[in-house]
Amino acid sequence: MKPTKADVKRILGGINRSKKKYLSLEALSRLVGLYPDVLADTLSYFEPVIRLDPTINMRDLVPAMKEFLVEPMKPVVANKPKRVVVSKKELGQYASIGDFVLKKMTNVGGLVEPSTRLSDYDLLVLEKLVSNEIAKRKKAEKKK
Repeated sequence: MKPTKADVKRILGGINRSKKKYLSLEALSRLVGLYPDVLADTLSYFEPVIRLDPTINMRDLVPAMKEFLVEPMKPVVANKPKRVVVSKKELGQYASIGDFVLKKMTNVGGLVEPSTRLSDYDLLVLEKLVSNEIAKRKKAEKKK
């Protein structure tokens, strides 16, 4: 797990405050105010062996941490799924819900195939056809 720059700055500040030549994980954890386990997890990015050997001098990690702070952070871009939209042209291919079922879910004899699996797009088309049918019925009910 990659540490945050704020955590690394906090740890470097703790190391710089100490005047000792040798700084253990326990001593650094008291200076920084983090549990040794949490601190070891953060520092394992720079020295993976630190979880197994907490007697490593923390001052040896300072150059790697300073280099980490110098490199620019890469912007985090969320992978948004593409929005799938059903076009009017696609909806125009089907006169009704029954027509959709007839074209997509029946076999050669005209019988409904129970093992038919619709794709996500087909389900979206069907959902749009159903919502249009419901809207038509509500509109007709208001006119009465």
